[in-house]
Amino acid sequence: MLKATQKKRLGLTLASCTAALFLSTSFVSSSAMASGSFGGGGVGFQNTYNLGKSVFYKKLACDDCPVENVKMDSSEAKALIQKLNTDDQFANGLTSKQRESVIFYIERRYKAG
Repeated sequence: MLKATQKKRLGLTLASCTAALFLSTSFVSSSAMASGSFGGGGVGFQNTYNLGKSVFYKKLACDDCPVENVKMDSSEAKALIQKLNTDDQFANGLTSKQRESVIFYIERRYKAG
């Protein structure tokens, strides 16, 4: 038989393990995103992909934007990448980081790399 102090310790250990498991699973499930995005936060290529996606839809594919009515596929994506690389006036409102991120996004999203 377990002594009263051993039962209390066992109870506390089980309670702390349960709390840790609950917290870890709640963080994992809250980071899931829809629409082909990578998980929340992230580092490296995930941030670059999400920045490129955001800039693409806010500054290039929005209403009254240069790529407004273009149906994107692999060949259109390659043409857009070429234009972003060579035509400084095409996306003159983008920083170099934004431009590189958009190219990164398009290459992966439309398999144009």
